[in-house]
Amino acid sequence: MGTYPDPSQYAHASARDLLDAAAKGYIGLDCRLLHALVDHPAKSLPDLLRFAMEQRPDDRVLLEEDLISIFRHLKTPEALPFFVELVRRQPFDIPDELVEAFALFPERSSQLLLDLYQELGEKEGVEVAFLLASLRVRDPRTLEFLVRRLESDPADAAFCLGLYGDPAAKPQLERLLASLDDSGEQAKWIRGSVENALADIDLPEPRVEHPVFDIWEEYLDQAEPQFSILSDAERLDLLSSPSAEFRAGAAESFWNDELSEAARDRLFETARRDEDATVRARAWEALAGAVERPEIRESMLARLADPDAPLEERCGALLGLAADADDPAVRPWIADFYGIPAARAKALEAMIRSLDRRFAPYFPPHLDDPDPEIRRRALWGVGYLAIQTEAGRIRAFFNDPEFREDALFAYALAVPAEISRGRARALLRKVNFEAEGLSQDELEVVQSAIDERLAGLGLEPVFAGEQEQEPEQVEQELGRNDPCRCGSGKKYKKCCGA
Repeated sequence: MGTYPDPSQYAHASARDLLDAAAKGYIGLDCRLLHALVDHPAKSLPDLLRFAMEQRPDDRVLLEEDLISIFRHLKTPEALPFFVELVRRQPFDIPDELVEAFALFPERSSQLLLDLYQELGEKEGVEVAFLLASLRVRDPRTLEFLVRRLESDPADAAFCLGLYGDPAAKPQLERLLASLDDSGEQAKWIRGSVENALADIDLPEPRVEHPVFDIWEEYLDQAEPQFSILSDAERLDLLSSPSAEFRAGAAESFWNDELSEAARDRLFETARRDEDATVRARAWEALAGAVERPEIRESMLARLADPDAPLEERCGALLGLAADADDPAVRPWIADFYGIPAARAKALEAMIRSLDRRFAPYFPPHLDDPDPEIRRRALWGVGYLAIQTEAGRIRAFFNDPEFREDALFAYALAVPAEISRGRARALLRKVNFEAEGLSQDELEVVQSAIDERLAGLGLEPVFAGEQEQEPEQVEQELGRNDPCRCGSGKKYKKCCGA
């Protein structure tokens, strides 16, 4: 198998080797890899469990969430020590996926979590208490510590007791209720929590139906290695992979890089010699930054003009030469390829990469193109070529999930606005308002576009490297472990999201 496993050989590799490769970023987490890890659990489970319990501070890709998904799919109680270890590492942030994993084996989980609660103590075990209550496994020890917590955190403890549902807790809750007065908001909050708990305990035992977990819906059919975290040497090694898919991805990952001499020479060799047309095409594209070298430029032009070469490879050479669209040896080919339906998307991409505004008329007609890839490139072209007259049409794509991020990026590039470092945040607020709020990922997309506009004017970026967002600019989804917006001070899952 070697260091970089080939997807066609996953079934013959050990689970340990596959997990190590995924943790290093050498292979992507996709359905092919998952099949190799879960289709034969008698073979793979020992490796999965050993890997899960190891301390792995040097891993580039953290696989804890993926391992939770794998063990949920396998429904194996042998993973419970791993689940407990995850809670031990992060006792104040237990994800819903882990709660569902424990719920597969409530009795066994309850015993392990009770021991963990004793280990962590009342302060650090607050989320463990909630988790134990949600399992609803009757145990005198669980009832005892939940009742005991009424003294230190009555509102939260009452909520947990209501969730736990044991009638044996009613006398203590009733005594607490009788001792409360209504002076102050805190007392009112506690009273409400206790009254809700008593009402919940009196309800019939709920029939718990856990959501069906389909691991295959969580992952792509195919995913590339994590090229962004690999070194140049590692990516160059992947150009020798038996997998054409991986070789093409490795070549593409060098696009827009400042190529070292070793990378340039290896990509040039790949572009000329690789057996796969897609790999050759991606290598020609990646050599865009090396076209000043006569032998590379001449080879690209020869491949571009060769009618017997695969169209895909010729398109790769076109994209490699796109920055030289002023050259009479290059520009006519862009127009010619635009006229070929199978090459039109690549021709539009070459126009975008040229940043030549003389190509601007090509893009607006394709904002309604039936081909989604051409429509996407039309959005990019309107943005990168700053076709301001089309900004209004771009806004219509904000309501299309498939194109929303592309449209936000293009709109931020093209919308008429005063562009300066001092006005950058005003533009961000405008886009946020027009888009009716931005998610965190969308925020970063728009910030990147605004920084690109600044760079086009020779100005320093405003948002690059920023770690915090301005809350008034973004309407975020509320996570179950986030503070509740009602102001109670409780987590959402223990308050309005309960």
